[in-house]
This record gives sequence, C-alpha cells and structure tokens, in this order.
Amino acid sequence: MAAVESAVYSLLGVFHKYSAKDGDNLKLNRSELATLLANELPCCYRDDAMAILDLDGDGQVDFMEFTEFITDITTELQDMYLDSVQKYRSPPKFGAKTQAEKAIVALIKVFHKYAGKGGNPLCLETKELRQLLRKEMPTLHSCLESNSQFKEILQNMDRRRPGQVDFKEFMSLVANFAVAVECSFVN
Repeated sequence: MAAVESAVYSLLGVFHKYSAKDGDNLKLNRSELATLLANELPCCYRDDAMAILDLDGDGQVDFMEFTEFITDITTELQDMYLDSVQKYRSPPKFGAKTQAEKAIVALIKVFHKYAGKGGNPLCLETKELRQLLRKEMPTLHSCLESNSQFKEILQNMDRRRPGQVDFKEFMSLVANFAVAVECSFVN
C-alpha cells in the first residue's frame, strides 16, 4: 500500500482500537484518550490532554479532533527534523516504536522524499505534489480526474506561496483525506 494511505489507515486503526473500548466507538472518552496516548504516543501524554484535544467541549475526542492533534504533532516533529538536518547535515533517526509513531514518521519522510526536487526543499511544487499524490495517495489521485480538480485542490492548499505546498499545507490535505476515509467507513 502507498505510504501516505498506509499511514492514514494506521492512524484510523489506532483511533478506533481505543475508541471502541467503552461507550461511543466513534469518540475517545477521557480514559480511552489517556490509554491511547500512554500506549501509542507516550511523548504526548499529559494529564490535561482532554482539555487540549476536546476542541468542541463535549468531553470526548472525535476523529477530526484527533486528526488535528496528529497534524500538530507531525508538524512539530517535522520542524525538529529540519533543525537536525540544518545542524547535523543529516536527517535524524526517529525511534518510532508504536503504530502511531511510525505513521507520523512515514508522513514526514514521504513529504521530504518529494519536496525539493524542483528547488525549495521545504515545499512541494506542483509537479512534486502530483507525483506524491500519484504514488503515495492513489485513492485521492484517482478522484482527481481532471486537471481543473487538481488545480482547485492546489489553490485551496497553497495560499501562502502559490505553486508551492509547505508541510503544514500537506498535513492539512492528509488530515482532510483521513477524515473523508473515516467518514466513508462510518456511513
């Protein structure tokens, strides 16, 4: 399976593995969230995690809230990745042990595998994004049947630098894809 899609499915699996323990299997309660963080993202475990992740204040974390959290973590790790490359001239060795950590590292590696071939190593240019979508997100790529659909997605993503998608914008695309995949399973 393509790397980005595999990462998305891994994160979906992690979320539903823990959300299915008690009550609503589409949301994490306080106990489920604490267990997920302790087991899957120990670096992110905090006693006040529910207050931080529960964006709508309903006392639970749904998949969209979880995805926003993963986007933030991945963006922070990517910044650490860049710092390491600048400082030591080589990418860091991530000690990813859990399924969630491996998915996050895969997303960072995929972005950097494609970024910079046409110039800016911190952004995906249009051609690089097309290649990434074709190889790493074939499900989404196949939905973009026309050039106009691709251009529309690109225009919605690259607001800061036209023709270039930075890591945060890439993660926004991945998050939206993950939510769409999750909705297709739920409905």
